[in-house]
Amino acid sequence: MQKLKTFIANENTLVFFFCMAVMAGPVLSTIFSYDISQFPDCKSYLGLAEWNFDQSPVRRYRILIPFTARVLNAMFGGVFANLAPSYFTGNFSLPFSFFLINMVLTSLYGLLIYKYCKSYGTGTIAALMGLLVMLTSRYTIYIAALPLTDSLYCVTVMLALLGVKQKNTGMQLLAIFLGPFAKEAFIFIVPVIFFFSHVQKGRLLAYFILSGIIVFSYRYLYDRFAGPGIIDGFRADLMHLGNLGRAFRLFSFYNIYKVLSVIGLWILLPVAAVVIVPGYKNVLKATLDKVIVVFLGAVLVQMLLSESVERMFYQAMPVLVLIASVSFAALRKHYDLRKNKFI
Repeated sequence: MQKLKTFIANENTLVFFFCMAVMAGPVLSTIFSYDISQFPDCKSYLGLAEWNFDQSPVRRYRILIPFTARVLNAMFGGVFANLAPSYFTGNFSLPFSFFLINMVLTSLYGLLIYKYCKSYGTGTIAALMGLLVMLTSRYTIYIAALPLTDSLYCVTVMLALLGVKQKNTGMQLLAIFLGPFAKEAFIFIVPVIFFFSHVQKGRLLAYFILSGIIVFSYRYLYDRFAGPGIIDGFRADLMHLGNLGRAFRLFSFYNIYKVLSVIGLWILLPVAAVVIVPGYKNVLKATLDKVIVVFLGAVLVQMLLSESVERMFYQAMPVLVLIASVSFAALRKHYDLRKNKFI
């Protein structure tokens, strides 16, 4: 009993369940009301979970979450099916299995972001306030609710960032070996680890080479079993290079609106800090170190390569949360010094 009390009272446990509690309502509403058949990504991952490997050449290799969902559905699918609302059409138990896995991974993502903010010196309240930016983002709700695999990729990105910040070798190794299986775009995160890790460069290079060998061996065996597709995958990835010639589209009103919709009205928090708090710009400038600049550069490259610029922009969420946390802390300190009540 004492161990259970200690576990529940642990800061990491409390933050993890805080993330779940904030997301639960919107996420359940999403899974109950969305027509999943309208989303090509969801159809691909549901197909993989049903062992249908004739999917998008880009998405067909991301099997970790679909296969885990299949196992979970095989064990508890009968129970999940009874939870389906009367108006839900189609199979409910398999999407619900995805939902459970993605809720856990997205909550873990939130916990890692919280620890990331605290590693930059923000207090507990400021870190939790900043975390709300991520927990209430519309893309977070999609990632947690729908049959997608973005949650695992988000976790690997955070393992890389937090691992570098805390000089945690284990986190960095998990990111290096798990990231390529989560999403091919992890290659853009490699410079963050390679140039800023505390691990000796020779060892890092060996880890990356070993990770590459494992990934390409997996893809070779996958194609031997499921049919050829690796060339189609490379071709589909290379086609994204054509978007570089249309970089100006990032500055269209529609795309700016979509990017801003990722964080919504939370953008008012740093705006208020800039307007109200003297010297806030210097505080923010000191926070945005070289690691963050390189990471944001990687996000920008992906935005240029993708048709869904807002979805790529979501990858910058750890930095957006950090900025919100720093802004809240600055506002709180400012009002406290002026002897006004402010949390």
